[in-house]
Amino acid sequence: MIKHMSRTVKVVISAVGLALIIFLFFSFSGFKLTRNEQLSVTGLLTEIKQISQLNTVEMYFNEILDYSESLQIGDFVIPFTEKKFIFVIEAKVQSGVDLSTLTEDDVEIVDNKITLRLNHAEITSKEILKYQAYDEKDGLFNRVSSEDTLKTLNEFNVRLENQALEKDILTIAEDNARIALTGFLRLLGFEEIFITFE
Repeated sequence: MIKHMSRTVKVVISAVGLALIIFLFFSFSGFKLTRNEQLSVTGLLTEIKQISQLNTVEMYFNEILDYSESLQIGDFVIPFTEKKFIFVIEAKVQSGVDLSTLTEDDVEIVDNKITLRLNHAEITSKEILKYQAYDEKDGLFNRVSSEDTLKTLNEFNVRLENQALEKDILTIAEDNARIALTGFLRLLGFEEIFITFE
């Protein structure tokens, strides 16, 4: 029993001594331990694609639409056929970048430098949040109908997208996507990050 205990103690002392020698060698030789982490393109693609549709900007619009319609013969307005209403509409437009289409050809990794080639931003949704009709007046022979409402809302949808484009929603979406992805890639250890839109 005593021989067994002394043998165990010798093994422990030897192991501690060996660890101490290795530690002192690395400490005084100027040798530094570093981590060698590798992130493959395939692994990175999987992580980026989990973000999928990266919506980076929302724009809100409030519009007042004045709708009127009458039956005419040439320039002559037929009496009692004019109908009209005022629409107050609140809407939202979103824009972002689709990351699900990324392929390995779109990603280049060299050491701590990464280059990403993304598709240009696009409008991802247009949503009418609320609308209300006011001052609705029917013509005696031409009444306001649900078709008039749908027609007005469809025309507004077209105008809504045009207004968002005029306010540079796509450029803002790409700038915001670049900021978001740069932060994400820095967390993964990349020091030089280049993101282009094609």
